[in-house]
Amino acid sequence: MSLWLTDTVLRGPLLGSILMSLCTALVGAITLMRKKALIGETLSHATFPGVAIGMLIAGYNFPNKEGLTFVCILLGAFISALCAQFFIEKLLKYKEKSDVALCYILASFLGAGVLLVSFIQQAHAIWYRTIQVFFYGQAATMTDFHVVIYAVLSLCVCFVITLLYRPIKAVCFDPVFSQTIGIKKNWVFQILSVLLSLAIVIGIRCAGVVLITGMLIAPAIVSRCLTKRFSSFLIVSSCVGVISSALGNYITTIPVNSGLSLHYIPTGPSTVMVASILAFLALLLSPRKGLLPKLFRRWKFQKNCLLENLLKAIWKESRVNFKHILKWNLATPWMVFYALKKLAHQGWILKEKGMYRLTDDGNKKAAYIVRLHRLWELYLAQNLGGAVEHIHHSAEEMEHLITPDIEAKLTKVLFNPTKDPHKQPIPSKELL
Repeated sequence: MSLWLTDTVLRGPLLGSILMSLCTALVGAITLMRKKALIGETLSHATFPGVAIGMLIAGYNFPNKEGLTFVCILLGAFISALCAQFFIEKLLKYKEKSDVALCYILASFLGAGVLLVSFIQQAHAIWYRTIQVFFYGQAATMTDFHVVIYAVLSLCVCFVITLLYRPIKAVCFDPVFSQTIGIKKNWVFQILSVLLSLAIVIGIRCAGVVLITGMLIAPAIVSRCLTKRFSSFLIVSSCVGVISSALGNYITTIPVNSGLSLHYIPTGPSTVMVASILAFLALLLSPRKGLLPKLFRRWKFQKNCLLENLLKAIWKESRVNFKHILKWNLATPWMVFYALKKLAHQGWILKEKGMYRLTDDGNKKAAYIVRLHRLWELYLAQNLGGAVEHIHHSAEEMEHLITPDIEAKLTKVLFNPTKDPHKQPIPSKELL
């Protein structure tokens, strides 16, 4: 670790990438919370003509001064992003759809940037090479000067977000309520727009115009999958951004053997890829919103429904064999076999001479499921005016979801009924 902080070749890319990721992750989290993620893509491309204009100004007025050239390019990109946001707002006021406005501004500004850059390429090849750094990103050549600039800009972004945390939180979750309590939401939105433009400008030197959107959105996706509170959302997002930068810089030090020579992966793309992989893993594995946990919970619920449906069906038939159970079409044969084994293991059914019957505990469990089914049917018919011939399907679904608290409330509302709408007896809770 000390080598990364003392070596001048490694220190600039590492600290610059970390500051970039910290800033973009914070602003990207707020942007994602506002459901404005696509605007980051538009503004990143809209900075390209500003980069070209900044290079022209610096090239003609400050030749051979790398520091002033860098500042001019950042300033040009920042002004270009602000202009893009201004035109987007104007188009939205003229009732254009948001996707139309964003696509139009992206294409227009990027086209203007390409025209300017093509002129620079023909007239000044060295300037063109500098512009390419901002288009594709080149974190590996960052120096302590870039780190100082990024530190100041990132500090400004963090300070504004900390200072306006409560207003930002209010306008993100409920803009109408925030206005009623005296928050000037339009001013807050304008400040957030400036912060978004600033975050993109900070990031284009590391990740480039093409990839900076990944560092805006990927850490926020990870955080959204792992947190519930807004404060935790911002903190986790920024931590994911910092981790992505650290790992991305480490990956760039590992040589890749292509067979002919050794190559090193660029810092910007590797950082974006690490963040993207973390986002993919979060979407796949996070306990609350991950795809695999959702599929597992769905499978577990379906299995529970099958067990309860089997218990209820056997309760009505008393004694049945496996072939007869398959005729009910509750599930595939192997799933039915598994469910019967599970019920037997739990002590709810017994198998005697090829026939299945309920135990005393299984009989009580099945009767309770039937009770929930018939209570819900009676509630739909009596309190909600549902047609008797149409309420069975809803009760088939709700019997697996009704909790003891809901069951007690249904019993109270229906005055402890004894029969359902089909005149079938409702098992008494006292006997279960």
